[in-house]
Amino acid sequence: MQIRKRLFLSNCMMFVVPFCVILLMAGAFYTSYQDMKLRDLGNRASDKQVIHEIEADMRQVLTSLPSEQREWTAVFESLAARMAEENYHLMVMDGSRRKIFSNCTPLDEQLLGEELEPAAFEQDSSVYILRSSNVVKYMFQHEGKEYHAVAILSRDVDAVEGRLWYIYHSYTGLLILVGLLVFLLVDSYLAHRLAQKIIRPLDALQAGARSVENGDLSVRICTDGDEEFQSLCGHFNAMAMRLQASRQSRETAENDRRMLLAGISHDLRTPLTVIRGYIEGLRDGVAVTPEMQQRYLQKIHERTVQIESLVDRLFLFSKMNLGEYPFSFQVIGLSAWLQEVARRWQQTAGAERMDIRLVLPEQAERLRIRIDRVEMERVLDNLLSNARKYHGAGRLAVEIALREQRKEIWLQVTDNGPGVAAEELPRIFLEFYRGDQARTATAKGSGLGLAIAAKVVQAHGGRIWAENHGGLRVIVALPKGELTK
Repeated sequence: MQIRKRLFLSNCMMFVVPFCVILLMAGAFYTSYQDMKLRDLGNRASDKQVIHEIEADMRQVLTSLPSEQREWTAVFESLAARMAEENYHLMVMDGSRRKIFSNCTPLDEQLLGEELEPAAFEQDSSVYILRSSNVVKYMFQHEGKEYHAVAILSRDVDAVEGRLWYIYHSYTGLLILVGLLVFLLVDSYLAHRLAQKIIRPLDALQAGARSVENGDLSVRICTDGDEEFQSLCGHFNAMAMRLQASRQSRETAENDRRMLLAGISHDLRTPLTVIRGYIEGLRDGVAVTPEMQQRYLQKIHERTVQIESLVDRLFLFSKMNLGEYPFSFQVIGLSAWLQEVARRWQQTAGAERMDIRLVLPEQAERLRIRIDRVEMERVLDNLLSNARKYHGAGRLAVEIALREQRKEIWLQVTDNGPGVAAEELPRIFLEFYRGDQARTATAKGSGLGLAIAAKVVQAHGGRIWAENHGGLRVIVALPKGELTK
């Protein structure tokens, strides 16, 4: 997830979650408040049902009173007890407003007011549902006398509204407090989560940077954070890999430089030692005859030529290694060029016990490629020279084959020699490498031939490698490009 999206969602949740919690609490508070209000101030629907039940009970009882008036008190008390279950009080008066029975409270009498006036009573019964009270009035006669009964459910509206107002304010304050608390908790939780999502990758990056600073370039950072941090960690890992590759390249270059210096020192020391010995022999009069003197001078000349060849090869390798060698590329036909090289080598093959066979694919004449002809001939000459030098006993057979691949053209040079140990194959293209005991045999070569061949092939955008195939097979793979046909 992107940090921008995470911040947006966090901000939305900081608003939505507290809002939903406050909304639910407000709904619960409203429902509870309405229940209390209806309970304390009455519900018209339920009040109507109850008051009619009270009125029916009063009618039934008062129309069947005992004939003896002294027995009425027990009846009124029983009726008042049943009415009290519904919070109604009872008052019974005669025509002169004298109370015969009453369990009404002062609030009941205050709310009744003029309702107690006999003139206000009507024949039979009346039912009133008011805001502050519910009233049932009933007039009945007994032995020619008029009596009035009143049942009342009274409410102290001011006190009820005051209590409800207090509860309303209390709930409102609690709602605001809980809302703030929920907002704080949600904000803290989201801030903690967001901080963890940001801090952990930053800590990993800091630890990785510290490791790189201390020289550990093998460190790699893996994080499951947001996309920005994953991209940043990917760039960091790529940087560490490039630095590690650069260090390895420097170490390899330093090793190559040390090997180069050691090889130069060794390969120059051997012919110089020989030259020095022959010169001292001439100086000390060891070569007393003209024939011996001539032989000494010939040896000195051979070693001098060897040193000159080594210096030339070393200069050529250095120029190629620095990328300063002036290659001259041209488009040539591969078939004709290979036939010319093979013909030149076959002219000396008989005397040197060497057979060369050229293998070309069908329609080889159509294959054309852009190369530096002179330097690629140097590559083939080095490969053929090495095959001749290290062949050993018996007749040498060399096959030069041209193979057309999908995107490359392969030149394969295969001999029937002893080959090279498998563990030595990757190293034969290193400068001054000549195998195990060959370091002492400087007369066989400088050890730069295959290294120069590798540099030439690389300058052509190709690759070179060796493998054992009966003898030693060296494959030179050159890119086809646009001018191969």
